[in-house]
Amino acid sequence: MSFAQIVPSQTQYSDFGSSIMTQSNPQIEEQLSKLARLCCDSLDGGEPVAGEESDALLKSLLMSGYARQEGASLQADVESRVKQLCQKPAMHRGGALSGITSNLQEKFDELVRWESQQPKQQDEPKAANISSATDA
Repeated sequence: MSFAQIVPSQTQYSDFGSSIMTQSNPQIEEQLSKLARLCCDSLDGGEPVAGEESDALLKSLLMSGYARQEGASLQADVESRVKQLCQKPAMHRGGALSGITSNLQEKFDELVRWESQQPKQQDEPKAANISSATDA
């Protein structure tokens, strides 16, 4: 049995009836689907997408390795899922959908930048006062 037979190059995941070919894991698929549901709820007049739940999902996506996927675009991935999940609101409110997903992409990019920064090098500890800096 060859390695190619054991590990397929593409996996098909779907939790809302469509066939989406991706090279991601089930956690990423679930998080993207949850973001799409939040967008649908928002388009239907529900809560805005910006909030603790979306922030937690974006952080989970980052930790799951979504940012390291070649050619991954959060905005495009979420938009396509929303268009499949709730077709009418997405079709009639395309501008609102673009705005929502653009904000999600900006937040995600911000998280990626923040996580990729190295902590600043700390200088040597400094004496609290003159007497502690001398042998006096």
